[in-house]
Amino acid sequence: MCKNKWCKKVRCWAFCGMTVFLWSGGIPASYGTGTNTETYGLVRVTEADYASSDVTYMLQNGEPSKTLFNKKERSFRVNRPLQISIDKKGELLVRFYSPRPIHDVVVWARLPEMRESFRLAEFKKIRPFAEIRKQLPVLKQEKKFVTRSGQVVHLKVNQRDFYAKLELEIACDDLLYRQLTSSSCGWEITFGEFRGDHCTPLLPAHAREAVALTLNMSVMFSSDDFRHELEKYEGRLFSDNRGTVVQTGELLKKIYSLKTLNCGHVVGINGMAAAGGGVFGFNEWCYLSHYADDQNKSHTIFHEFAHTLGYTHEGNMTYVNNFGRGWVALCEDTHTRMSLEKKLPVYSRHFLNTRKDRNRYGKDYEVPAA
Repeated sequence: MCKNKWCKKVRCWAFCGMTVFLWSGGIPASYGTGTNTETYGLVRVTEADYASSDVTYMLQNGEPSKTLFNKKERSFRVNRPLQISIDKKGELLVRFYSPRPIHDVVVWARLPEMRESFRLAEFKKIRPFAEIRKQLPVLKQEKKFVTRSGQVVHLKVNQRDFYAKLELEIACDDLLYRQLTSSSCGWEITFGEFRGDHCTPLLPAHAREAVALTLNMSVMFSSDDFRHELEKYEGRLFSDNRGTVVQTGELLKKIYSLKTLNCGHVVGINGMAAAGGGVFGFNEWCYLSHYADDQNKSHTIFHEFAHTLGYTHEGNMTYVNNFGRGWVALCEDTHTRMSLEKKLPVYSRHFLNTRKDRNRYGKDYEVPAA
């Protein structure tokens, strides 16, 4: 009989091309923290890893159109800006759509046949617009992983396609991450190569600003601040020139149920949008001046957003039309206040500094004088 106190009963499963061993007696002290890459399969990304070829950045100047306008390569949901998956090559693929970083991210993975998840990867920091690809050590040889309860599992992989069956879960207490993922909006953001009259190609600089803009809108519309201000407009919003009242509860449902916003660039006009969000395009100045610490001009954005919800130029959901301050004023005021109070995720132009970017159409590199 083995006298080693850590030699406990070992359970073994074989399925889907993998063999899983579970030490039922807990974690031996000699296992340490699970950071020994020779025996443990945990993927760890630190600040030093950003100097490696494993990391590139999305929506950067010079990004090919075939990538920028490819929905499979460049799209995200406003309440799920961090995308983590395992691709067909067996690589851990991370994409983060945000002008600001987040910290201390843990990825848990679970096999359908297992009762609990195991710690697959951890990131000390995820930089803005980072795209990270990391090989999984367990693809090459048997590795150990630590489960939520502290058990140690041994995984031996025989088929790479098994990882398509892994269930991944992101754990992160970063305040920015919690703010973004708590949004009631689930819009899918895509980048459109608009063609035709008044259309010119969306540039990566515009795409980065579209990310900032839609994240801010998503958080604003989901906030108590906005709902409180919206209550003040009960009975004061009208959908047509006959004075049909817009019910604020129904308006919120429209906002939260909107499926997509396909962001683009237009010229000769300020903006252009279609019901349903299939078109949501702006002149370059709109992408620059919506910040409270820039020109604080967001009226066109909220005018066009009303069109995505199905409202026309009647009533006061886009223009005033003698019905008094309406939807646009409500949104402008709330957006400005929440920006100044730093309640929006991208509350300042200085996170992106797009005005200083020479890789855009205009040459207004400084904020125009009022």
